Amino acid sequence: MKCPCFRILLLSTIILLVSSADLFAQKGYKINLQIDGLNDSLILLANYNGDKQFVADTAFPQKGSYSFTGTKILPEGMYFIAGSNKTKLFDFIVPGKQEFTITGKKDKLPATLSSKSSPENQLFFDYIRFLTEKQKQQSALVELRKKFESGSDSSEIVNNRISMLNDEVKRYISGIINSNTGSFISVFLKSMQEPEIPPIPVLENGRPDSTFTYRYFKAHFWDNINLADDRLVRTPLLHPKVEQYLTKLTPPAPDSLIVAIDLLFSMAGNNQETFKYLMWYLTVKYESSEIMGYDAIFVHLVDTYYDDPKMGWMNSTVKQNLIKRANTLCPILIGQPAPQMILFDTLQKPVSLYNVDNAYTLIYFWDPDCSHCKKETPMLRDFYEKNWRQYNLEVFAVCMDTSWVEMKKYIVKNKMSWINVNGFYSMSDDFREVYDVHSSPVMYLLDEDKRIIAKRVLTEQMAAILANRTKKDIIK
Repeated sequence: MKCPCFRILLLSTIILLVSSADLFAQKGYKINLQIDGLNDSLILLANYNGDKQFVADTAFPQKGSYSFTGTKILPEGMYFIAGSNKTKLFDFIVPGKQEFTITGKKDKLPATLSSKSSPENQLFFDYIRFLTEKQKQQSALVELRKKFESGSDSSEIVNNRISMLNDEVKRYISGIINSNTGSFISVFLKSMQEPEIPPIPVLENGRPDSTFTYRYFKAHFWDNINLADDRLVRTPLLHPKVEQYLTKLTPPAPDSLIVAIDLLFSMAGNNQETFKYLMWYLTVKYESSEIMGYDAIFVHLVDTYYDDPKMGWMNSTVKQNLIKRANTLCPILIGQPAPQMILFDTLQKPVSLYNVDNAYTLIYFWDPDCSHCKKETPMLRDFYEKNWRQYNLEVFAVCMDTSWVEMKKYIVKNKMSWINVNGFYSMSDDFREVYDVHSSPVMYLLDEDKRIIAKRVLTEQMAAILANRTKKDIIK
């Protein structure tokens, strides 16, 4: 997992960094562009924010140049210039002092970019030119190495030259970071450095620790990234890092993801903008997730953080709707006892869900007019008839149509020999609200204690879940 030093995200990214001196003396921003060959009738100034992009300002040509001006300073972070056709021309970053000029040639970007009015910009542009040259040298060495047999003296000489080149780049980057502490160029370049893995230790049995690399990389993943610095939220860097941490480095179980998410909020501290980015992105990600069990992550977010004063940015109506949604999902999360249903069967006698005395109970919500149900019901019937004894399984089938006639016709036609009840003839709460069922077909699988094992997966997946649980029981 050691990150190659040339993995820099900069081939198409041009970053403008301006000194934070005189920040509070400023009255707005003035960003001038003098790019030879740029003749668009309109250009856009836009910024990154997490996984989103927003237009911040527009500019029209004035004597061959463009000028973005405003009475309030821009939030620090990475911005980009786009042409009238919305094609991105180059990226740049605006920290601190926000009055500067960028010059260059359109047909030779980013190599020709310069900014004498901003020492940090010039430092960064020099860095880009340095890195570009080293990348060319590395590519040439890689091609040269292909001409020699692996392990030969000539091949090793080339490998040594590549290693020396890597070390040269590392020293150059470290020099910028260490000489500009606190500046955006230092923060940004440092955040791009992934942790270097030390030698793998040997276990007592004499074998290398096979999980050491993963554990070390994950434990030190955020060492160079300050989540409490909201300038990083306004770059294209942070969001992929968050995604990598949650999807590549964290086990996909909801409990593990909840621990990882809480760590992110802890590292963000009291930073309002980082909190806002994390909360909105994670709320949308997990509230709408189709992965079974991930609704528990959404419920955790609401229960744990929605009372935080930092939630003041969210529209009150949206917030209340999300809280209501979490309250609906909370009682039907995986592991929770299934809500009671007492519904009437075809003889119009009440049947209690909790009176079903089987090792497994499958609740099946269906509708006579549902096209998907017409395909799913025969599949479930065949599985049930073949496996109900093996798994000690019963089906509690809930019709989502008020018509007794249509319900009975469907039952007879499909030879549904399990428990059949009608959801609208009830001695319990509305099944649609209690089980969050507003379409069909929907299945819930319960254990012998009527706790929810699985939900919103159909016959094929349910069969796999039952087979896997039985296999584990046999192993025990």
